[in-house]
Amino acid sequence: MRFDHVIVGGGIIGSAAAYFLAASGRAGRVALIEADPTFARATTPQGAGGVRQLFSRPEHVRMSRFSLDFYAGFAQTMTVDGAPAEIGFRRQGYLFVVGPGGVAQLEANVRLQSSEGARVQMLDSAALARKFPSVGHADVAAACHSPDDGWIDPNAALIGFRRKAACLGVEHVIGRVTGFDLSERRVRAAVLADGTRIEAQTFLNAAGPWAKDVSALAGMALPVEPWCRAQHFWRVRDPIEPLPLVKDESGLFFRPEGDGFVGGCPSREVEKGFIDDVGRGYFADYFERVVWPLLARRVPKFEALRLARTWGGHYPHTTLDGNMILGPWIGGAENFFVAAGFSGHGIMHAPAAGHAAAEWMLEGRTASWDLARLSYRRVLEQQPYPELGIT
Repeated sequence: MRFDHVIVGGGIIGSAAAYFLAASGRAGRVALIEADPTFARATTPQGAGGVRQLFSRPEHVRMSRFSLDFYAGFAQTMTVDGAPAEIGFRRQGYLFVVGPGGVAQLEANVRLQSSEGARVQMLDSAALARKFPSVGHADVAAACHSPDDGWIDPNAALIGFRRKAACLGVEHVIGRVTGFDLSERRVRAAVLADGTRIEAQTFLNAAGPWAKDVSALAGMALPVEPWCRAQHFWRVRDPIEPLPLVKDESGLFFRPEGDGFVGGCPSREVEKGFIDDVGRGYFADYFERVVWPLLARRVPKFEALRLARTWGGHYPHTTLDGNMILGPWIGGAENFFVAAGFSGHGIMHAPAAGHAAAEWMLEGRTASWDLARLSYRRVLEQQPYPELGIT
């Protein structure tokens, strides 16, 4: 089989890249390879779907602004056969809260975000209590509120990207890549488990938690590992005012969802590798032992919550610095590109990352943003570029 461009990994990053390639009208034949078309273990459907501009690095703020605008028009942009691709996009805002030790970094981040055009408001403890009275403020020294941020239904967005890409001619190939043929510093073909060879001009590794394994097949060392995250859905008895997505320095986050709330807090002990059942072992009582006390402190009315469901998912974590790796394999095959290691930010940055990946595959460079600090070069040089403050 011969294509012009091949993407390995059919999650939201790979599907976004496939869409932007096809929408360019210049990509020729595009193949999107996915090992599991049911997405039973995929990252995207398990995500909370948050999209925010509250970052400390200018690249992230710019990419988020693009993604927010794209998601706002997603339903119409992704219309197929007259059916809009509804993703439940809600601009209900984000709220970061910090104690005394986090104020300086929060203020620095807000200055950066404002300089990039984001609408962000600093709040002291008293202002927070007035604006969101249900949010506990006794231990809060400062907060920042970004009213233009919000969230989407990530699974609906994934389906929307895939359907539109297929409508534009992208061919979905079911199979698991087990090798690459390389010569003269170029990848010539991907080889599937059934022996099928898929040749192309360019290849993109967007395999999410499996990105390290896919890159290794080409001889590229990629510091990306699957980290397990448990999420929860709960309901409360007492009424709570409409809240934004709230996050604090412990890693706790939550947002409204239907008649309840969804959220969680990353484990600091057992999180690396694939964990198939978060209802057993270390995670069996994790909500009661870790998450619930944090929730009750942040919103006192959560003390009387009722847990309805817990599920697990895995996101690809960049072990160097927790930041995405985007662009070509510097020092390796010149036509092999990576969009991986988003460390929990893949859904919010998927439109921008997909757009950038398409530019690389078509032009060999990105014209929309300067993403040099997010490239593979920092891995080679062991120069971390982490987010600062609440991540």
